[in-house]
Parts: sequence; C-alpha cells; structure tokens
Amino acid sequence: MLKYTVRVHKFTAQAAHLTSEPAPPDDPQEVTVDHAHNPTRVVVYTATGDIAALRIAQRHLTHLHARLAYANPGTVDRTAADIVYAEARALAESLTPDQREIESLNAFQSGDDELRMHALFDVMRERRDIDS
Repeated sequence: MLKYTVRVHKFTAQAAHLTSEPAPPDDPQEVTVDHAHNPTRVVVYTATGDIAALRIAQRHLTHLHARLAYANPGTVDRTAADIVYAEARALAESLTPDQREIESLNAFQSGDDELRMHALFDVMRERRDIDS
C-alpha cells in the first residue's frame, strides 16, 4: 500500500504534483484533505498506482465541493455534480429512516450514483441513522 499526496488547485487534483511513499502501517488509510473549504493537498492510499490515486483524489474533491456548495451556497461556483448532490440530499432528507436504510443498500453504477450515495450517507450521519 502506498500513501499518495496530491496537490490541489481549485478542487482539481494536479497530476504533475503527485508524490508517493510507503504507507506507515499505523496510518488510518482514509482519504484526507488539509482544509475542507479550500484544499491544497489530498492524501490517498492505494495499491493500484498513480492513476487510481488521482481518480480517488478527484472523486473525494468532487464530493467535498458538492457538500460545500450545498452547505454554503455562493462560496463556490456550482457544477453539475453539485446539482446532482443537492437533488440527492433533498430526496434523502424527505425519506424516513427506514426508507433511507433500504436506499443505502442499492449498488451504484455511475459517478452520479456515487454522489447520490454520498448525499444519502451524509444525511444518515447527520440524522444519526448510522454512526459517523
């Protein structure tokens, strides 16, 4: 497993600034950013190479951007992914806890589905349907 550090500019992973090192065994191996509202660096763990690390980093940044656009309208320019996330949040918030649980069992097939699932789980954590 390698620990990749990816530089970020305006919520976009910068391939030219990718570094890697062996992951320390005690690292939590979760994707992290240095600042949620204005990330300049994202750390990713993967054993599948540079391209996978960039893809994981960019998906995480897309989710952060969508969450920021939803929670703080006007702080970032809205993107199509932000709209998908906001619509999914509105739907998830309208469901009962049991309906959200059933919805969470669905598999996702596309990037939009992944954003929808992030929105669902964000709502479920906020409403304490699941542990954080």
